[in-house]
Amino acid sequence: MQKVTDNIALLVIFAMSATFILAASFVFFFLRYQRRASQQKEAMQLAELEHRNQLLHTVLQSQEDERRRIGRDLHDDVGAALSNLRLVMGSIAGSQENKPGEQAYKPLIDNIITTVRNISHSLMPPGLELFGLEHTLHELCDAFNISGQLKLTLHNSAGAALDQLGNKASLALYRVVQELLSNTVKHAGAKEVTLTARKEGRCLILTYQDDGKGFVLGPAERSGMGMQNIESRLGMIKADYEADTSPGNGFKMTIKLQESQIGS
Repeated sequence: MQKVTDNIALLVIFAMSATFILAASFVFFFLRYQRRASQQKEAMQLAELEHRNQLLHTVLQSQEDERRRIGRDLHDDVGAALSNLRLVMGSIAGSQENKPGEQAYKPLIDNIITTVRNISHSLMPPGLELFGLEHTLHELCDAFNISGQLKLTLHNSAGAALDQLGNKASLALYRVVQELLSNTVKHAGAKEVTLTARKEGRCLILTYQDDGKGFVLGPAERSGMGMQNIESRLGMIKADYEADTSPGNGFKMTIKLQESQIGS
């Protein structure tokens, strides 16, 4: 009888052990499956993000190519045609003793030529590859200061680092400044914008600051097309940025570019 009891006890212990091992195995494989599924999901998200970034890079590059083509056509074709028109009108007026129309048409044609040149330079800044980012930003400042829209000032304490940026980084920063200026003119009611470039260790820091009315930088503002374009362009050159604004305190953006982008 005792032997039967011992056997039953052993069977119970064996069954309990088997049940425990089975449950532990189930938990182990379940957790392993969950971890593998999580890793696969994360890999898919990273692949989707990479694909989205590549697609966005392609779109932005296509936009730049189209801007370059349109800007070149405006400068070479339309600009040359207007200059020829000015010469023809001048020769016609010069062949007459009285030139009552000259004072009327010359300012109009000159204004159109200047407008076409400004649009062309905005689409395709010619000085960027030839003279570097500092020269191009100074030209942008001059254009805004002449227009009287607002006062735009550039302070460069980074020395030659601003002009040692690669073409990709220079163009991205120039487009970001253009986008920020567009937002300032449209929404900020600002009177002055200050651009500051400086070196900080191995980083180049570019700061944009206006004295406008500022705003609450919430999710809706961050998801707007302007900010999306800025984030995309800065992401393409692996630049970090920080935006700071609040009602009544203007808008400030600090862009940090690693040394690896300088001279690349």
